[in-house]
Amino acid sequence: MKSQIIFWAAILYTAALPAQEKVRYTEDFRFARGIYTSLQDFKTNDPVKPSEIITDIDATSPKFFQHLLAQEDFRFPRNNEIVYLKPKEIFGYADGQQVYYGLKYRFEVIGEICLLKEVDVVDSYSSFINPGDKYEAAREQGSGKLYILDFKTGDFFRCKAKKVEAILQRDAKLFQEYQKAKGRKKEKVLDFIKEYNFRHPVYFPG
Repeated sequence: MKSQIIFWAAILYTAALPAQEKVRYTEDFRFARGIYTSLQDFKTNDPVKPSEIITDIDATSPKFFQHLLAQEDFRFPRNNEIVYLKPKEIFGYADGQQVYYGLKYRFEVIGEICLLKEVDVVDSYSSFINPGDKYEAAREQGSGKLYILDFKTGDFFRCKAKKVEAILQRDAKLFQEYQKAKGRKKEKVLDFIKEYNFRHPVYFPG
């Protein structure tokens, strides 16, 4: 009898705990600075913080992520064990100003339909000890091409009209408006991505 009382008391206590408040995403929303190991980390705005990563790199440095992600791998504690990750294995990261998917795709639009641009990537640095403001770095040039990340499923693909249309069809009324709209598909798609996101907002813990 006593054990049953304790059990139900625990259930009621858990149910009474306030849920973490979420806010509707707007362009002035600031993501927590750190490494997102998964899409779920991104959705919950819960990255591995720079201070949690085991490294000699200054966590407060504006070049922290450039230095960290140029290494072969890095490590951090999680669930009482040390996790090792290679830069190419991360979902993405937020540097306090911009948010990136993987190593070379920058989020241009965030919503149910995320729009990303392929940007330049620094591959390596000549020094991690005293890089200063001047250092030699190999740079992989970005193409500037646009890509889509489906916030709901995690699917990632080139921004092609047919593939975006498949997502727009989730909103039958909006898709009808899209079909009736005049203009080149390339421009229409970009406009309707923003409209779709407005009608179907995403929320992040504040």
